Amino acid sequence: MGREVGLSEFNVAFLMSSSAIMYALGNAFWSRIGKKRGYRRILIIGLSGYTMGTLIFASVWFVGLQGWLAGSALFAALLLSRTGQATIMSATPPSVVGMAIAISNDNERVKAISKVSSAHSLGQILGPTFAGLMVSIHLLAPLYGITLMTLIAVVLVWRFLPQVHAASANAPAGSKASQPARTIQPFVPVLIAMNVSVFLAIAMMQQSLAFFLIDHHGLTTTEAAQAVGLAMMISAVCALTIQVTLVQRTSMHPGNLLKIAFPLLSIGYLIIYLHQQPMHLYIAMLFLGSGLGISYPAIAALASSSCKPENQATVTGFITASPAMGYIIGPPIAATLYSMGNRMPFIAASVLLALVTVIAITHLRARPTKVNP
Repeated sequence: MGREVGLSEFNVAFLMSSSAIMYALGNAFWSRIGKKRGYRRILIIGLSGYTMGTLIFASVWFVGLQGWLAGSALFAALLLSRTGQATIMSATPPSVVGMAIAISNDNERVKAISKVSSAHSLGQILGPTFAGLMVSIHLLAPLYGITLMTLIAVVLVWRFLPQVHAASANAPAGSKASQPARTIQPFVPVLIAMNVSVFLAIAMMQQSLAFFLIDHHGLTTTEAAQAVGLAMMISAVCALTIQVTLVQRTSMHPGNLLKIAFPLLSIGYLIIYLHQQPMHLYIAMLFLGSGLGISYPAIAALASSSCKPENQATVTGFITASPAMGYIIGPPIAATLYSMGNRMPFIAASVLLALVTVIAITHLRARPTKVNP
């Protein structure tokens, strides 16, 4: 869409980064509010904000595609609508993950968060399929379509999610009050930095891949959107599969899971850098999906189980905000690297995840301190 209205790669990167800043700040804010006010209420706010924000954002794009608004005025309108959307919709991840953490014990936390991640992966499977079908009608059709779907989700949450979840959100913390206090383990900031790195690499890839397919493989904008959608769908299928078959069933320590996830991610980006045929790109997505399907629930579980109950809201806020942190700096870095060479963002992502692999091997040796009843 950026190409269609005359925006540069840097304009698109700035839109992504600016909204990601608001999204990251919002995650930390809503995580604290959710613990006090109840996660169900905050979830409804987040979904409602996404519905209204996406409707406004899509409408601004429509005005731009019609030529009724252009240049700096269009860019400013897109920036304002996108950052406003991100601010409110950022209430959704901490409310969902916070509820999963609150109603699960330490031993079941990886599985609980993995189920949340599986839902995210399922959305990534269905989303590109839906977008690929709708984009043939109009580039904006997927945005208007998802607005309607999210509105339905708001109604379903309001109607069927029991109020007891909001009350239960505080129950586990209270039940742990009599247990020995845990200080935040030293590797928790390292885990958050690792999660930021994972999503920084994803942001670099997503910022660059469609442009790469247009400039290197000669695809049209619609064909590039469909190809990226297919690639992301393959990645999501792998993430969902590995979460259901491995992460939710294994008793493996989360730290050891991470030592599997990060090499898979690094190899995936290396394949994208080296690929010559579209099939190679889809093979790379197998590695990326598998690595991402393992890494996020393992990081979230390891971090949240390594702090005092009263600190879990803060840690949860950082964990759910870390993807947005990656999207703050990932797009402008990718745009800069892309101007140097259209394959550069992919090799940079591979090297970054290789360094994260080394850090994981050297710093995640010890198991987190367990709490005995």
